[in-house]
Amino acid sequence: MFVSVPPWWRRNHLGETGRGHCFTNNTYPPTSSFLVKVLNPLDAVCNVPRPDAICVSNLRSAKKLDKAVLTERPDVKIFLPFRFYFYRVEELFTPNTYNKFLVAPGGDHLISLIDEISYVSPPSPMLSQIEDIPPEQFCNGDNRPPDCGPNCMCTHTVDIPLNAIVEVVLVDEVQQDNLSHPFHLHGHSFNVIGMGRSPDTTVKKINLRHALDLDRRGLLHRQFNLPPLKDTVAVPNNGYVVMRFRANNPGYWLFHCHFQFHIVIGMNLVVHVGSKADLPPVPPNFPRCGNHIPPIRFN
Repeated sequence: MFVSVPPWWRRNHLGETGRGHCFTNNTYPPTSSFLVKVLNPLDAVCNVPRPDAICVSNLRSAKKLDKAVLTERPDVKIFLPFRFYFYRVEELFTPNTYNKFLVAPGGDHLISLIDEISYVSPPSPMLSQIEDIPPEQFCNGDNRPPDCGPNCMCTHTVDIPLNAIVEVVLVDEVQQDNLSHPFHLHGHSFNVIGMGRSPDTTVKKINLRHALDLDRRGLLHRQFNLPPLKDTVAVPNNGYVVMRFRANNPGYWLFHCHFQFHIVIGMNLVVHVGSKADLPPVPPNFPRCGNHIPPIRFN
């Protein structure tokens, strides 16, 4: 049985197509404006209400909140600026060096940095073989190796006390048009306390120093009225996100950009919650692994 229905449109924007318009035929434009709001668009900037979008920061949680997360001062506050480091070709292809890199569409050779560090995976799993990993393998923004250059590489790890209330401020220093980085935290969900761009219209590009100054002056937007609970959030281009969570799940949890090609060039870190005493023992005869370094022979 066939039922006659009025004509209808379905219009999709996939990936990073931005504000592109799609019509079946350019000679037949729609006669009315497209009024449906987009939830969490890629260009999410929500300092002021928008008629065309609903940002994550506009949502309210339907779930009961941990009131301690909404305290004025968290136990731990971490600022995490992220950006790209662009190699000079002669720097990258120095003999006997094997640095990772991505060739971007424009031909640039680059790696990702969070807090000026590009993540390198450890040789063994941290959860079951932490004692097998050399201490010098680890670093963070407060503990960088003295010989670490602008392309600093290590297993970027941030230590958090168990049950601490943690505030993370992500700052986009990439500032590439039509690119909003989606960050995902394993092992926890977080409340999105605030997101936006600098309220100072004279500042064209945000950076860590400016974000710290905004925070000091109380100008980083935060709202504590039922902030939504997420495990992934897109950081506004040239903007910031303020997120909070209770670190009540001990272990080693990856925090990373969800673009695969940014992950492999270092836009990650490990959130280490608690201590070894907070973890269950490794099961007997649990498999072990490490770097496979084959013997090298010269003829």
